[in-house]
Order: sequence, then structure tokens, then C-alpha cells
Amino acid sequence: MSIVPFGIVFGAVFIGRSVRVITVAQWLRRHGTRVPGVVVRLRQSGGHRKGVYYPTLRFQTLQGSAVETESDLGFNPSPVRPGQQVMVVYDPERPQRVRLDGAGGSGVLHSVLFLIVGAVVLVVFLVFAASSWL
Repeated sequence: MSIVPFGIVFGAVFIGRSVRVITVAQWLRRHGTRVPGVVVRLRQSGGHRKGVYYPTLRFQTLQGSAVETESDLGFNPSPVRPGQQVMVVYDPERPQRVRLDGAGGSGVLHSVLFLIVGAVVLVVFLVFAASSWL
């Protein structure tokens, strides 16, 4: 069994996930609303020390609604701790769509690195696939 299809899928998934994170971050930067919030808790996904931490954020919308929701973007290590005051940016139409405000919290920096890694992996495995077909 060849690992070439796996490598192609792996690279494409990395690229797709990175593009999604960057797109959401850019949309929130342009159209989102920034308000103060607090980190309620961190949910760890994955193994001990190598897990990804997803912050649950509590904030009040400009319309006065209280919102508590988990960010779709995880970190390792976490840049925040439970009880910490933070700035959040949320989608005014869907306040549950929220990220930590700032370059690190938006995920853009890490996503650009993942995008590069995904592109390199995809190109390498596509070259292997093309050379085996010729």
C-alpha cells in the first residue's frame, strides 16, 4: 500500500484547515465586534502535555446579551488562563463565533505556518505520484 494518497490528503487537509482559520480571522477582524471578556475554562483535547487547549470565553454583546462559548481555535501552549480578562472579537450576527482578539488569538500566524507545511507536503507527494505514473 502506497502512502502517496495519504500524503496528498494530509497536505490538502492542512491547507484547507489553514485557509478556513485565516478566512474566519480576517472576516472577524473586518466585521467583528471587540469587547472585554473573561476566560471561563480551558478544555484540553489530546494527550497530556501535547494537547490543544480551547478557551471558553464569557462576554457581553453590545446589545447586552451574556454569551459563554468555546472558541473554535485551540492553542498549545495556551496563551490564556481561566479567570484572565481578555479582549474578544465576535460575529455580531452569530455571537458564538468568537476568537481571542490580537495576532496570537486569531490563529493567523500559526495557520500561515500550517499552510506552508501543507503546501510542501502536498507538492512533495504530488511529485511522487506524478513520477510513479510516468
